[in-house]
Amino acid sequence: MKGLEIAPFLMEHREALLALWQACGILAWDPAPKTTIHKKVSHSPEGFLIGMTEGNLVASLIVGYDGLRGWLYRLAVLPGYRHRGIARALVEHAENWLRDQGCVRVKLQVEPRGQDAVGFYRELGYEQQELLDMHKWLVKPESA
Repeated sequence: MKGLEIAPFLMEHREALLALWQACGILAWDPAPKTTIHKKVSHSPEGFLIGMTEGNLVASLIVGYDGLRGWLYRLAVLPGYRHRGIARALVEHAENWLRDQGCVRVKLQVEPRGQDAVGFYRELGYEQQELLDMHKWLVKPESA
């Protein structure tokens, strides 16, 4: 998208990011978003991307790489900025970064209520896998 700047997240963007995640429904399933932000910035800030246009934070994407595979998390675009190529630009930027790290496979998960995202990811070449997703809280999350 013309005028889109993809940049690393900085703590000065925190409130705008929280507003973005609120607008996109992400805060509904993150009991401690400020902790999430702090942990990502402390651990691997190079994988915390934001999309800016005209000085406004309009998108975000978290990228992870563990040496075996890459992961995409929390792709979010403000509703009024969707269908302009912003999400595609962020994902392509992340994929290029992962490739540069030596990553050969990238994965992501889509929440059941995010089925509209499935078509977007399929257009980018992602395929659905039949897996059983399991998790365990090692530390119970605190409220934000």
